[in-house]
Amino acid sequence: MNSRGQAALEYLMTYGWALIVIAIVVGVLVFIVATPTGAVACSSNQPGKLNVVSNNISPTTGQGSVVVTNLTAGTMTSLETYPTGVFAGDANATYTMDGAAIGTTLSVGDHTLAVTSTTTNPAVTNTGSYVFTYNDPAGLQQTATITCQNLDV
Repeated sequence: MNSRGQAALEYLMTYGWALIVIAIVVGVLVFIVATPTGAVACSSNQPGKLNVVSNNISPTTGQGSVVVTNLTAGTMTSLETYPTGVFAGDANATYTMDGAAIGTTLSVGDHTLAVTSTTTNPAVTNTGSYVFTYNDPAGLQQTATITCQNLDV
């Protein structure tokens, strides 16, 4: 028999597992130690009904957009409730949903909530929320909230 093949296989198995362990340790350290800066995180309290797909809200101005998906199999109505904090917390803030005024109905699918302002440096605080209402299959009125948090504050 050829013992060189067995030696090569043993070498690969020994050092291959060591390399995998090192890669896992480095990966875990990167995720634990690295803290995102200059970012805004947005989430939904009901991701099965209203899912946050992406956002590009600026942590310094509170302006940008959030893409959400209506998963309720029906229409939703967007309602501005807490236009402070990350959502350009100033009196000059303008909120639109798919380019239309707030209060429009949202069909099933993706929609873009845009936040703009004429204020140069609005007061951006830790969090901002946006509420949507919809009727569940039983006809009861429900709400889903998108909350964005400034990770720099």
